[in-house]
Amino acid sequence: MFCMDWEKLYFCGQIFNSMKKFLITILILLAFVSCNRSDNYIIPVDYEKYYKDVTSLTEKEGQELGQKIMMDWYKNTMGREIPDITIKDLDGKTLKLKEWLKRETILVFSNSHCGFGKEEVEKEFPNAILNLKDELKDIDILCLIELAEDSTPEETLEYAKSLHDKYNNLFIIDQDDALRTNLTGSPTEFFIDKKQIVRHVHVGMAMEQGRREEEIRQGISLMKMEKL
Repeated sequence: MFCMDWEKLYFCGQIFNSMKKFLITILILLAFVSCNRSDNYIIPVDYEKYYKDVTSLTEKEGQELGQKIMMDWYKNTMGREIPDITIKDLDGKTLKLKEWLKRETILVFSNSHCGFGKEEVEKEFPNAILNLKDELKDIDILCLIELAEDSTPEETLEYAKSLHDKYNNLFIIDQDDALRTNLTGSPTEFFIDKKQIVRHVHVGMAMEQGRREEEIRQGISLMKMEKL
């Protein structure tokens, strides 16, 4: 998994901002063209192929590669259905994620060691949903904490429990299932409609509170479109 950091080229916040208008256009178009076929699940991004035989990159080459990875991530995620993966509650019970996606849902993802992700799930996102509580009254908020390879199960569980006062629906997801769902950047938010299709995404937290709330409103609007 990758913390939202310039040195982690996969989801560079500066690249994201420079391409924002273009990406939002694609995002809105994809919201209309997805279908409900069984083969329309999220396609995991194969990050290894991008760095095969790569020994070094200039700053420009790194930016170009980061843009390509990000665009492929969007194509493989937006307008696609959440796969049938398992999660665990804080008591260790194994559950199906799909069973918790009965209506429009905002899925919030992070892990216990990324500073950017922790600040988002601990403070920034909870503040935003509190301010938007009337607009979110019919929408579920589901928080997934990743059991990453550099965290122990005990550390992950302890961190997840520390968020219990901020999220009613709080679960742990292992790294393999996170990869299957393209939850590879911390933090990430998926806006999922009733058909369990990803209609909007946000990766990273480089924005002020007003813009964050507007981003959430945009996701709500896309989730609630009648003609999907």
